[in-house]
Amino acid sequence: MTRNDLLWVEKYRPKKIEDIVGNEEAKASFVEWLKSKRRTKKAILLYGPPGVGKTALVNAAAKEFGFTVIEMNASDTRSEKAINEVAKPATAYIALDSFSVGSKGNLLFLDEVDGIAGNEDRGGVGAIVKIVEQSRVPVIMAANDPDLDKLRPLKKVSMLVRFQQVRIPRIIVLLQKICLLERVKAEFEALERIAQNSRGDVRSAINDLQSLSEEDHVLTLQDTVMLSSRNKDVTMDETLRAFFSAKSIEEVSTLLRYSSVDYDDFLLSVSDNLPKRYTDPDELATAYNFVSQADVFRGRIGTENWHLLKYFFNSLAEAAAVAPESYKPFQFISPPIRIITLFWTKGKRTTLNNICAKIGAQCHVSIEIAKHSFIPYVKSILQKQKGGPIASWLKLTPEEVDFLIKMGRF
Repeated sequence: MTRNDLLWVEKYRPKKIEDIVGNEEAKASFVEWLKSKRRTKKAILLYGPPGVGKTALVNAAAKEFGFTVIEMNASDTRSEKAINEVAKPATAYIALDSFSVGSKGNLLFLDEVDGIAGNEDRGGVGAIVKIVEQSRVPVIMAANDPDLDKLRPLKKVSMLVRFQQVRIPRIIVLLQKICLLERVKAEFEALERIAQNSRGDVRSAINDLQSLSEEDHVLTLQDTVMLSSRNKDVTMDETLRAFFSAKSIEEVSTLLRYSSVDYDDFLLSVSDNLPKRYTDPDELATAYNFVSQADVFRGRIGTENWHLLKYFFNSLAEAAAVAPESYKPFQFISPPIRIITLFWTKGKRTTLNNICAKIGAQCHVSIEIAKHSFIPYVKSILQKQKGGPIASWLKLTPEEVDFLIKMGRF
């Protein structure tokens, strides 16, 4: 891939701290912490809305001060085991190259720590806290929303630095600079419209500038009419309806660039709804092939490789436009089936856990052992005795007895 093929947001990624637009106070606090040899806090938590420079600052500062960034996305690597496999080696030792001139060793960066949520993440936050307490290198975390109960332990061991939305005039100046470098003739009013539409998100402003001006390198206010303000309240159903009813790849690509639905949830929803959209087996197979490609690109994008985002959009757009002439309105499956399944089975899982807790208390075993080693036998006894002494001994309610008797596989 040549430099000309890059997304502009990647091409003009800040190389130095001074290149990052806005948030001067936050940048100064971060640099002061990073340069300090006697930090009162071993970790720092950068928080604020997306696209304001948190990740860019970490990478630019690391390059400027000679650190090697060991990066993890905490929302993808959630369990204690997975976190320890990467983070412990990175923080336990001072890198050999730290003794060379200009190198200061490793720096651990945990992005999207607010993405840790749910049972699968049990131990994840605790593992990060232990890593911070034992680390011999700087530990940096980033989050969009720090006001979550699950992040309290992390906030206690970290210095907090808040990032604000970047002011509109600062974004306009940056867009003017990019226009000059890309030889784009842009009306000031057009750049102002793009900046206002971004809501302080520098990354989205640059993406909009490229999508509207890259083809003929001319940008007028009229060209920005198609911009719709990014509305966080747009539902998944509305996005899916526009996606599946689109008449061309270009129309779908535009929709995806300006939608704010979660990419991963949207990908799952598209996959769930394809059989309703395409009844012809060949068309369905073709569409699923494009969705599979999109899934691959989404995995490679992670939180850093945004130059691949256009390929993610293009693959999804191809899936929507396999046979635009055959579209007929249909009832969408939303949210994704996986999420629906978890929602509807939550009550059953809670009931089963309560029963296992009672078995564990009486038999002095863990809930997990009670579930896999005791439940099959208790169920069999109850089915034969329709309750009986074992129900009383385990202190099971009539509803719990009935649940076990009728319970299928778990």
